[in-house]
This record gives sequence, C-alpha cells and structure tokens, in this order.
Amino acid sequence: MGAKRAVGSFIAGIIMTIVLVVIVPILVDQYITGYIQDIVGDTSVMFLTSDVIVTILVWAVILGFMILLGAGGILRSCGVFGILGLIVAYYIMGDVTDALLPLLILCAMLLVSWIRDKKKEKKAAAKASDYGE
Repeated sequence: MGAKRAVGSFIAGIIMTIVLVVIVPILVDQYITGYIQDIVGDTSVMFLTSDVIVTILVWAVILGFMILLGAGGILRSCGVFGILGLIVAYYIMGDVTDALLPLLILCAMLLVSWIRDKKKEKKAAAKASDYGE
C-alpha cells in the first residue's frame, strides 16, 4: 500500500466516523424520523403501536448507517489506516475512550470470522480426506 493510499484511507476513516457520530443523528432526528412517522401514521399491527413501529424502523435505519459507516465498514473499505482514522476522529471529538466500543465490536467480529473460517477449513480438510481414502 502506497503512502498516498494510506493517507486517503486514514482521512476516509476520520470522515466516516465524524459523519456517523455527528451528521447521521442530526439527519435521523430532523428528517428521517418525521418521514417515517408520516408513512406509518396512526397504524397498529397486532400488539405494536405506531410509536413502537416508528422506533423499530428508525433503529433499522440507524443500524444500516452503522453497518456502512461503523468500524466494520471502515475496516472493509479503508483497512487498518481507516481504523486509525476512527481513533483519531474520536480524539478530535473529545474522548478517545468513545472509540473503545466500536473497536471491541470489531475485535469480536474478527474473532467470530476467524473461528468460522477455521471450522470451514477443518470441514474441507475432512471432506478431502474422505474422498482420498
């Protein structure tokens, strides 16, 4: 990876984190929640009131943004330098300890992915040895 690409990934990590932490909550609060409330109206389904339905849909939107712009999205699109940008973005916003939860979730995701890959490798090796006999 060249220095230019590393700096670009670093800056992209900073920007993605700031967008997720600052701009997305404003968008969700100012625009998306009102839009969803208008769409849902005064509807109730089974035991869910319209307020609960709106809350569920708003959380689905927030989770979508988190998947795209969170630590996992930064790692997928920007790599390790993007994660360093995430840490710097939290430092710029005032508290590096706020970066702890995204990093812990990222570590858990990587651990689960590694375990899944190891199980697949074992299964493939066992299947290959069964065909070899």
